[in-house]
Parts: sequence; structure tokens; C-alpha cells
Amino acid sequence: MEEDVLVKVAGVFMANTAETQGPVVFLESDKKKVLPIYIGVSEAFSIQTAIDNTPYPRPLTHDLFIKVLENLGLQIEKIVIDDISEGIFFSRLIITRNGDRVEFDARPSDCIALAVRTNAPVFVSQKVMEKASVEKGEYELE
Repeated sequence: MEEDVLVKVAGVFMANTAETQGPVVFLESDKKKVLPIYIGVSEAFSIQTAIDNTPYPRPLTHDLFIKVLENLGLQIEKIVIDDISEGIFFSRLIITRNGDRVEFDARPSDCIALAVRTNAPVFVSQKVMEKASVEKGEYELE
């Protein structure tokens, strides 16, 4: 069984290509590979505000979800982006409580927004990295 690849959230950027326009989050591996995932505007806003530690007077949806988890004694262990089909990524949110583990199907953008807020590790399956990642130099991350 292949091991999942630990990645870091490199940031959210605007893509303006012939195929698509919109926000994209980049996940970077230590092997100079970047996994671009196109996401919605609200998820991009949520991820970027968490990266920037932008304070808000009221909790955003992902902040609220984390507070609910914490009050129930639950913790986000990690997220795993484990499949891609017809350009759609699939991921799992893995939550623990007292040693018990529960997995939920979730959109990668929501998982990333939660992981950034909790410092939970983000993993991508080898299969997805091989199929959808590109060399880091193919994108300018500025």
C-alpha cells in the first residue's frame, strides 16, 4: 500500500487560463510538486483569511464548526485527499475523540479550510499526486 504524501497549503491564488477562471488553492509537496485544486470563492476567502490570521468579530462557518467540535471533545486529526474523478477531488475529514476515529466524506476546500485553522496535517494519496500534480515551476505562486 502506497503512503500518502504530506503537503502544505502554499496559498490561494486566482487562475486565469483558457480553460477556467477562479480561485485555486495550491498544495505543495517536498518533492517540488504542486497540486492545484480549483475551489469556490467563499472557500477561497475562508482559507486565505485563516492563512493570514485575519480576525473577524463574528465566527465564519469553518470557525463555528471547529468550536462545535472542540466543545464536543472532538479533534481534527488530519485530512486526506484520496481520489480524483473527471477533475473532481474527493477527500476525507478524520476526527478523533478519546482514541476513537471517525471519517467523513467532505469537499477538499472545506477540509483545507479546517486544517489551516487547526494546524491539522493535509495528506494527498500517491495516486492523486501522480495524476493531478504538476512541477512547481509550472506555476508562479506570487
